[in-house]
Amino acid sequence: MMRRLLLVTAVLTAALAAGTAAAGEPGKGAAEREQWCKDHPAKCEELKARRAAFCRENPQTCERRRAERAERKAWCEANPGECQALKEERRQRREKIREKCEANPDECKKRRGEMRERRQQRSEAFCAENPGKCDGK
Repeated sequence: MMRRLLLVTAVLTAALAAGTAAAGEPGKGAAEREQWCKDHPAKCEELKARRAAFCRENPQTCERRRAERAERKAWCEANPGECQALKEERRQRREKIREKCEANPDECKKRRGEMRERRQQRSEAFCAENPGKCDGK
């Protein structure tokens, strides 16, 4: 049970790290990111600049994320079947959400708004507790 919990945590962390590291749409491979950057050069450069600025201000976080990605890559190389199964599970979950949103776009829009509001509240609370670490946005 504990191993599965650690595995799920590692997968989510790696997915988040890969998403923030990607200069384009999260979850895409290198070839897809390259094509996305060719199609959207200004946005790609903006994302790269934001990531570079973040890493300058938060070097420990970026280093930790790099280490987690390397660890996740090594785990996937050692356990390709499990890794692929988790990827497929995530893909199916995203597809299910996409189908729900296509069936009921108003509900999806409402839920996205609620999520943004909660994220904003968490951000404001973090800034109140850690004014030196907050960029004011």
